[in-house]
Amino acid sequence: MTFVETTGPVYWIDHFVLNSADVPRWEAFNEAVLGATFHGPAPRGVFQKVGAGTIGAFRAEKPLPPSAGVARGLPRYGYFIDQRDIDAHVRRLQAHGVAYDGPHRTTAEGEAGIALAWEDPDGNQFEFWAPDALPAGAMAEATPVGVGRISHATFESRDLERTADFFARYCDLKPVRSADIPAGTLVLPLAGGARLIYKEVTALGGRTTGMGLADAHTALCVHDDSFFPNYRRLWAGVAEWGEDSTACGPGQSRETLPARTARHGSKEGRQFYALVNKGDDFFDWDTNQFHFIGGAPKNGSMAEYEAHIVGVYIAAWEREHGNLDGFGAMAVEGDPP
Repeated sequence: MTFVETTGPVYWIDHFVLNSADVPRWEAFNEAVLGATFHGPAPRGVFQKVGAGTIGAFRAEKPLPPSAGVARGLPRYGYFIDQRDIDAHVRRLQAHGVAYDGPHRTTAEGEAGIALAWEDPDGNQFEFWAPDALPAGAMAEATPVGVGRISHATFESRDLERTADFFARYCDLKPVRSADIPAGTLVLPLAGGARLIYKEVTALGGRTTGMGLADAHTALCVHDDSFFPNYRRLWAGVAEWGEDSTACGPGQSRETLPARTARHGSKEGRQFYALVNKGDDFFDWDTNQFHFIGGAPKNGSMAEYEAHIVGVYIAAWEREHGNLDGFGAMAVEGDPP
């Protein structure tokens, strides 16, 4: 695997994982409401395919915080849909007894379109998002009921300026400015057409890994060329937390921990950490957990891409060199073998 290394922006939300009190129920719910299909098992849950993206749920190890209500709780994830299909999506939500709000026309989060908010049986928050102009790749591999890839993710922030600085520094993302965006909202457009959105809060709602849930996280797709350079910026700029991403020292609590990197819990993440002594998970200042996914463009465009988890890079190095000697130096320092 050969690429020209350069830091670069996030293109898409490749996947997310949240928690469920009943994973089989969650899986069946998504099959009915999203047209999701089985993608693979997880140690404590399941992964499903929705459009060109992936979603997952891990079994909740403690009771989930109560729902704040449809369209009010965070985090909240969106899926692209076509405006021509909105009535069909409403009828499907009604047929399955799903609590929903909308559809509403809005320009309040950086784009013009129609939003239809709803929640799953665990109180996790979602939206169908039908922008006036669908970006290229939005409906790639859409499900049989017309649900496309992940359109946006909305998180909590106690300091929007600090959040904006974090994503500008480590993900090359700049806020969109618009008179339609209300105070207390930060919109970060991704290069492919999706969005990260932050809402200013005074207290965190508790549905994040940083607040004690089991590996709830969001994976952000960058070009293959940017995978290691972007991580090097993170490793140089934030603390490494190692194997326990929520370990607290004297005077600390989970919600006051700084932005940091930590070992990802997957088999590949553990292998990577053993090789480089750096984690490929990272946390923002508000307990939200992320990691990068590499993407190889299809047909010369990142509108669609082949996703590469960190294990792909490890395996490619071993095939090329016959062993893993030098992989750590390459990953952390960029040094050639």
